Amino acid sequence: MARVITTGTQALALVIVIGLGACDRPSPTSVSLDTPTVPSASDGPPPPPDGAFLGQMPPDQTSQLTSLGVEVVVPGQVPPSFTIAEMRVTQDDPDTSYLVVYQNDLNQCFAVEFATEGMSAPPVTESRLPIQPPLFGDQGYVLNYGPFVDDGTVAPSPDSHLFTDWMLGPSGAYRLVGATYIGSLFEGLRGCQDVSPEEAVTLAESLTVLTADPMGESPGR
Repeated sequence: MARVITTGTQALALVIVIGLGACDRPSPTSVSLDTPTVPSASDGPPPPPDGAFLGQMPPDQTSQLTSLGVEVVVPGQVPPSFTIAEMRVTQDDPDTSYLVVYQNDLNQCFAVEFATEGMSAPPVTESRLPIQPPLFGDQGYVLNYGPFVDDGTVAPSPDSHLFTDWMLGPSGAYRLVGATYIGSLFEGLRGCQDVSPEEAVTLAESLTVLTADPMGESPGR
């Protein structure tokens, strides 16, 4: 095997060349351990913050409703300013029903109502908006709002109403209702105001099944 032997001046020149080569080599980039790492899309969505329950419903109320033996439906996108103000549950086989009332600090109210029987066609209101809740399919359901009009079943009324059609599910029927109906049931909530019709549509279209785990995502039907 051939060997290269350097002497004197050649060795010195080689040392200088090596040193210059080392100076030309870029220094490694420093990385701060304090720099936050941006998650990739494969990491999935971040976990919900503490206290972020589905339908703003804490575990004790979740257990109360899921123990009814029916498919419990609540809004999946309740604004954080709303909390549960009232909850009414009736279980008298075969008549099971529940009503969950939400209220915010602006004194706006809405509720989700469920019933296994006793549903009837709603009175006609001045205005309607279509709703397409994925949970119930495209069945032509609407949000009814405004004063009642004379349709032969009820007298005209100056009061404003807000409610969706009854939407049929495996256990019974569900609807979103507004402040006038809530005030007729709870004296302490008679001064409540409706959310806007557009927000009511968003709430109705977010309806989802409440699971036993209040932090869990409800599977689609």
